Amino acid sequence: KKVQVYPCPKGSLRHRDVVRKIGGKEQFPLLVDASTGVTMYESGDIVKYLFKQYGQGKSPSFGLLESTIFTGWVPTLLRAGRGMTMWSKAGTVPAEKLELFSFENNTYARIVREALCELELPYVLQNVGEGSSKMSSLLSIAGSKQVPYLMDPNTGFRSGDHKTILSYLFQQYSVGG
Repeated sequence: KKVQVYPCPKGSLRHRDVVRKIGGKEQFPLLVDASTGVTMYESGDIVKYLFKQYGQGKSPSFGLLESTIFTGWVPTLLRAGRGMTMWSKAGTVPAEKLELFSFENNTYARIVREALCELELPYVLQNVGEGSSKMSSLLSIAGSKQVPYLMDPNTGFRSGDHKTILSYLFQQYSVGG
């Protein structure tokens, strides 16, 4: 399934009111599963739910949440909080959502996700980890399995090079870019 992401970095206002309206409080992450009507907070509960609902009988591996500390928080701290706070020159939200093919632990894809968050740009996320059924879609669109791969339907921009993507995002979607 495609996932719609509405980034809410610290100091942002753009999407936080939606989170309050849907869940009743400003807390993150918030999962809304339109397929089942389930809405929930708390990372651990969300992971358990996703495995139960979509894990094809699998259970979360022991230490999955603990490993998130190392794959999520530590890199963020090492990168001085990138992706957690709002870019002071974030521009307007485009009419159509950008689409990102990504793999969770891919360093370059992480940096692109951080930029999308800082710019408060809503996007459609296609996770294409090893063995993903979406890999064939990426291959047919991009001609390779390389991630990150970003498409912007608003301008026609497409790229699989993280430096090109970052340059594009900040030039296209920041004030005075």
